[in-house]
Amino acid sequence: MTHDPFMRGVFEAFAFALGACIASFLNVVIWRVPRGESVCAPPSHCPKCGSPIPWWCNLPIVSWIVLRGRCRSCREGISFRYPLVEFIGGVLFLAAFWRYGYFAPLAWVWIALMIVGSFIDFDHMLLPDFVTVGGMIYGAIVSVAFWAVKAFTPYHFHNFAAQNFEIPVLHSILGLLLGFGLLWLVMFFGTIAFKREAMGLGDVFLMGAVGAIFGPVAGVATLILSALYGSVIGTVMIALNKTRLGKYTSIPFGPYICLGCLTWMFYGPEMVDLYIGILTGK
Repeated sequence: MTHDPFMRGVFEAFAFALGACIASFLNVVIWRVPRGESVCAPPSHCPKCGSPIPWWCNLPIVSWIVLRGRCRSCREGISFRYPLVEFIGGVLFLAAFWRYGYFAPLAWVWIALMIVGSFIDFDHMLLPDFVTVGGMIYGAIVSVAFWAVKAFTPYHFHNFAAQNFEIPVLHSILGLLLGFGLLWLVMFFGTIAFKREAMGLGDVFLMGAVGAIFGPVAGVATLILSALYGSVIGTVMIALNKTRLGKYTSIPFGPYICLGCLTWMFYGPEMVDLYIGILTGK
């Protein structure tokens, strides 16, 4: 975006800080939405004693470190997950800036939705509609927006867009149908094989959103990667908790879909090139 090292450093610092700040708000969403609470009111407060949290005690990552992980009022412990989510948000926003440049804000929206969906799914085994259905709608909006950019802006701009983030409208539709359809088939046949619900419909809609945003190839790659991540991490979780095996007989799949999608977002073209190289022997 700029050849000036100082200005690039400013942009990078801004991307990380913005990601951490948004993730701080996402912590509120993750906690309140599954409980049917408003994300706007009441203002931020300690879940233990209910004391309001002033802004200087609500700085992402920094406040948790300064307060040593304890509430300023009641001194009860504050979960390490709060700064962890903020750190993840900052790192992913920064990585998206490195990868997509001017178009990083488009990636930031989807990253924020995936963070919310992953942690809510971990806690409650559900994926909110605003993440899954909202993701599909977002994919359609982005593809139409790029169609408009290509049609009504100078060549040098839409050519830059095509190299970084463009998903044609047809690819978005095909990706949605393929991502949704593949995982729906997995859910359908899995339910028959295990004689119980093998997967939630939220996971199916989430795969549809991945396909709508990134296209059919990304949908297939994400499905393969998510299955790999889920099987490896799920096996490790069971191995480390043998005495509580029953707790892990149902494992949320949404976080692994998001992890697979993130892998595609940052390494997709390289993965395709590697796969083609293996097939062709080059």
